[in-house]
Amino acid sequence: MGESASDILRRLLNLSSSTLLSRQPDEAPVAAVPPKEAAPTAGQNEKVASSSQVEEEPIKVITKKQPEEAIEKVVGKVRQLLASEDFLQESKAVVRFLELLKVLYRTNPESFAQATESLQGRTRVYFARDEATLLAAGNHTKPKQIPDTPYWVITNTNSGRKMLMLEGAMQSMHLPQDLIDEVRSFFIAN
Repeated sequence: MGESASDILRRLLNLSSSTLLSRQPDEAPVAAVPPKEAAPTAGQNEKVASSSQVEEEPIKVITKKQPEEAIEKVVGKVRQLLASEDFLQESKAVVRFLELLKVLYRTNPESFAQATESLQGRTRVYFARDEATLLAAGNHTKPKQIPDTPYWVITNTNSGRKMLMLEGAMQSMHLPQDLIDEVRSFFIAN
């Protein structure tokens, strides 16, 4: 009694007030309560408060670090691509972007898969295994398949955003910062 429909839904879905984007000023914060748990009695409040604090800790995504030789193989292939005549003469950022993603995937598919799983924007999914997923995530994403891979990527972004996507993937793949900086020079105008 006294709970709004939103409060009940938040409680059932186990959402805390800190996860809400907006809240009416007169609404009281709702504590996270597991869905099948009954409301605590006065003596149980302390126990629930301490357990809900533990549950609200952020979950960190940990990507498995690849062996050094696997990382060096990727570094070598990316540098080989960056030095290739075709890549240097390519004027379209989207073609360069797709070629770099192709090399990252083909050189180390497992690491690429881990890296792209967690990469997404505030409102968009960047990578998927099918075009429909990317189309569902945004109206004008212009998904393209990364050549010779099972992955699709959104391409309706500016060069800076493309670089951020590459940087996120390369960092997750544990590639060295100097290589990331080298790639950046092809996407960011000085």
